[in-house]
Amino acid sequence: MQRTRYLILVCPDPQLIKTQIEQRLAASGQQGWEVKPFWGDDDEPLPAAFWTDLTIKSLFAQPKALVIRRAHALRAEHWDKLDAGVKGVSADILPIFCLEGEWKGKKPSIPATLSRRTIYKKARDEGWVWESAGLDQASLGGFVKAWAKERGVTFEPGADRALVAALPADAVAVRLELDKLDLAAGDSRLVRREHVELVAPVGEMEFFDLMDALGRRGAEVAVWKRVLGDHLKKSQDRMLFNLIGYLASQARMYWMLMSGEEALVKAHPYVKQLKTEVARRLGRQGVARMIDLALESELSVKTGARHHEEVLDVLVAGLIDLFQPRQTAR
Repeated sequence: MQRTRYLILVCPDPQLIKTQIEQRLAASGQQGWEVKPFWGDDDEPLPAAFWTDLTIKSLFAQPKALVIRRAHALRAEHWDKLDAGVKGVSADILPIFCLEGEWKGKKPSIPATLSRRTIYKKARDEGWVWESAGLDQASLGGFVKAWAKERGVTFEPGADRALVAALPADAVAVRLELDKLDLAAGDSRLVRREHVELVAPVGEMEFFDLMDALGRRGAEVAVWKRVLGDHLKKSQDRMLFNLIGYLASQARMYWMLMSGEEALVKAHPYVKQLKTEVARRLGRQGVARMIDLALESELSVKTGARHHEEVLDVLVAGLIDLFQPRQTAR
């Protein structure tokens, strides 16, 4: 069988694609891969640097993985050039095309501009195509089991089933939730049933991630971009009002934690500990500013003073300014 000249990964879940790439590179027999990302939906999806890496053999021995994210957005002329370009690719270059479009039922989303071309037919015949519709309740168990083995984690009886039932069918969100459980497991490396309460309810996941990232410089941009990409497209008004409502509920929790009313806060003790630290850092002035931002946003959109997009921009800018570590309001 021929060596794998390139890969086509068909999956709408970016975390599963990332995991698949890591596994493929680890199993390749080559070490020290340099992963170079490109974006199929950019104005210039395949710049000169891509074609240089693809077609010109480097003097250095380091292998390169040329990862084209959202490759389903590439146009016919791009696939025409790639059809010819991958034929003579050297052994230390591995192009990886990530088709991240939503599936139609149980059928993978293969653009017609690609399916008719040799680059796809060759990959299909040689076994260079990997397909996954993403996580569901049937596959979540295996995902969690693999994570537990990787992290050396065990489960209290019944905790694994409770965890699978509580997790969302989104690998990016699942990874974030499992990171929290990894910390909660502590030195014992045991996940208890009570730890499952740490999992944010489905529907609040994106807002929980955003709030958590606001205090980590540089992280807030990536999380906010995912929030917009995954949710704003579906329903602008619902997304905005859900976020406003979540902010108000968080502000209320912070205020109670600062006022000696932690016994009335319905949350896992570990979550309370994390939230108390944030509340102390924000102080009463910071929490009051959170409430102001929520109310100003709601008023702006309900009165028509601003469009949804502008309200979101102003709101997230205010939150980033508020939650940055330099903020020491009291």
